[in-house]
Amino acid sequence: MRVSVSLKRAVSIFAMVVLGLTMLAPALAQHSTAPLRIGVLPNVSARVILTTYQPVREYFERELKRSVDIATAPDFRSFAENTRRGDYDVIVTAANLGRVAQADSNWHPLAIYDPKIPAILVAMADNPNPSVAQLRGKSLALANPQSLVALAGLEWLGGQGLRQGADFKTVTAANDDSLGAVLRTGEAPLAIMSLGEFRAKPEAMRNTLRIVTEIAKLPGFLVMANPGLAAAELQRLKTLILAFPQTEEGKKFFALSGFANIRDVGEPELKTLDAFNDVTRKGLAG
Repeated sequence: MRVSVSLKRAVSIFAMVVLGLTMLAPALAQHSTAPLRIGVLPNVSARVILTTYQPVREYFERELKRSVDIATAPDFRSFAENTRRGDYDVIVTAANLGRVAQADSNWHPLAIYDPKIPAILVAMADNPNPSVAQLRGKSLALANPQSLVALAGLEWLGGQGLRQGADFKTVTAANDDSLGAVLRTGEAPLAIMSLGEFRAKPEAMRNTLRIVTEIAKLPGFLVMANPGLAAAELQRLKTLILAFPQTEEGKKFFALSGFANIRDVGEPELKTLDAFNDVTRKGLAG
């Protein structure tokens, strides 16, 4: 009798386990086949991002046997909010934004782009004045005021004796493509942008501008993984990212983007960004 009861109980438990796995299977299948969502910082137009990151999408789709979506956002603040909410599986973001995402939301740094990003001061081509003193009483044009390029540029101008708010104001262009329009008005004789953003402009627009000086060379974009990903998936993504530069898709990406490498990044290098954490948070908060 006892054996019979135990057998019935075992059969009942087995049936419940099978039923539970059957119900769970569709959810697991849906998760494993869901597109990998890669969020890319909107430092240039969505059109340029989608074109530039096409080789990245093709590479990960081939290696993961999974569809990949390349996504961006209207501006840096929206992108940072999407990151905080966990809307992306992987992000490619400015180093200061990535460090804040790591500190505040536990995003995992996987890699960093090389070479370093030149921050440049730009004027209209027909403005021959080489002095930053022309900013006094006027405005400095910025497309992405939360970017490391903008923050480092403002710090550099402070070293030149020009303080934001006291000696000049800042005006934010709708995007990097409209910086030229702001400069043409004369309200802002100078603008700060990255060399990559400058090169991404259409040739006709680029020819209307000139580089006044290089301000600094700053850490490249960080590649980071969502804190909700499993350890095995994190390691798989990191392995693929670090192998990417040696692939044909990697060579195509570097030709399109102007970057030269994607490499491992460690905590000592990331700590150098901490000086910008508070001002970055302030900028993102508006």
